[in-house]
Amino acid sequence: MYYVEVDIKKINNKILVYILFTILAFICRYYLFEGRNSWHDEWHSIYVADPNISNDLTLLRYYGDKGDSFLTEFYPSLYLFILKYFFIVFGYIDDNGRWLSLIFGTITVPLTMYLSEIVTNSKKYFFIGFLVSFNLFLTWQSLEIRAHSIFIAFTLINIILFYKILENKKFIIYAVYALTSVFLLSIWPITGAVFFGKTIYLVKEFLIKKKLEITVFIIFGVILISYIFLNIDYLKFNLARDFHYTSLYKTFFFNYHFRSFFGSPILGGIFLVIFALIIIKNLKEIIFSNNKENIIIYIILSSYFLTLVYTFFRASIMSPKYVLFILPLIVIWIGIKIHTINIRIDPKKFEISLIILSIIFFLFNINNSPIDRPPTKQLINEMIKQKVQYIISGEKDYVINYFKTKKGVVKNDLTILSDKDRIPKIVNKFWFICLNNTRYSIGNKGLLINKPIPEKKCTDYSPSDESFIEILPIVNDTQDYLIRKFKKK
Repeated sequence: MYYVEVDIKKINNKILVYILFTILAFICRYYLFEGRNSWHDEWHSIYVADPNISNDLTLLRYYGDKGDSFLTEFYPSLYLFILKYFFIVFGYIDDNGRWLSLIFGTITVPLTMYLSEIVTNSKKYFFIGFLVSFNLFLTWQSLEIRAHSIFIAFTLINIILFYKILENKKFIIYAVYALTSVFLLSIWPITGAVFFGKTIYLVKEFLIKKKLEITVFIIFGVILISYIFLNIDYLKFNLARDFHYTSLYKTFFFNYHFRSFFGSPILGGIFLVIFALIIIKNLKEIIFSNNKENIIIYIILSSYFLTLVYTFFRASIMSPKYVLFILPLIVIWIGIKIHTINIRIDPKKFEISLIILSIIFFLFNINNSPIDRPPTKQLINEMIKQKVQYIISGEKDYVINYFKTKKGVVKNDLTILSDKDRIPKIVNKFWFICLNNTRYSIGNKGLLINKPIPEKKCTDYSPSDESFIEILPIVNDTQDYLIRKFKKK
């Protein structure tokens, strides 16, 4: 009875630890939530995932509004349909889409901790939990209305299930594993590298231990066939491409995405050195031995290898976001192997130092997201403050649609019109909003301190109704936007 009570107490304590780390992860990510703006990639996601249109029209928007072979997005449409139905349930407000990412971004932390427990029986999940909770890149990506947080979480779930099927041969586990695998590949095909890494483990298991996992190989075949069958249209269109938005940047072979993965060149450099030392120290074991811990490093190395091969022979896909699913695995690998590098510092003290260093970098850089976003929330709040009810814009449909999904616009019943729309007779005044010298387009040249010349599309606008006159001066002190105010004569 005593031992049973002790075991229950240990389980309860472990559950409490997981809950506390989940809360910590949520707080770290939610801190930026209210002030977070979207940028044009997210505007596209919101536009395509409009819950008020048919699924056929959703696909047409996904295909570039023309229904031809040009895809505006390189990732599959599955995420956009998930986002669409999330909007149907919770409302068509851009921040609701951010909640979807935040939820999966938060559960990434306990999933990473749990996977590390499966890989090793040591209590490394404390160390790993802190590193993942205070990881800047994972935090920033948890707030983007994109597929990243979802495919990271499902990658971890999928690897956890893979370990389960190696230990437990129950049909239900095989079935769940197969379903999550097809889903994972369908939402982010680059996660195929995960299965390549698992295959390396299975092949080595046969070569070294003469153990052949026939059932697992059969399941892999079923997964591949099912994926191709369900995604044949996407594959035909996407594999025909010989270009992507990203390129193989010159410093890749110096930092291997670690600069982005850890939110800082300095912190990324520190973790890259540690990761490299661990690889060197364990190289013989990685090559000639085969244990379940090695599945993690096989997946990491496979992801680098396959993306480089595709980049050299087809089209560049060398963005750290594309292989973001390996970041928690890198943290796990460092966590479970850090003791092997035989540094003179006590391993526990070294781990605590890395935790403190990560927290310091997190606190100093949390507001320094690498992507500059137009301050749309602040602009809308200023309009509400000045009691402006009507906004006109000459931007494209997906931009105007983004304005309409802002919480401030919906809550205060503001009306957003295109410059092609007829101005209602009841309108006495309105603001004309124009994207102007955006930083995501021209970089630092668009900064207000550089006094960029206003774009012609912004200065050329004149109301279709000649009864309106402009209230001067033009407001050109809002980053990424130019504002012109009009009232009736």
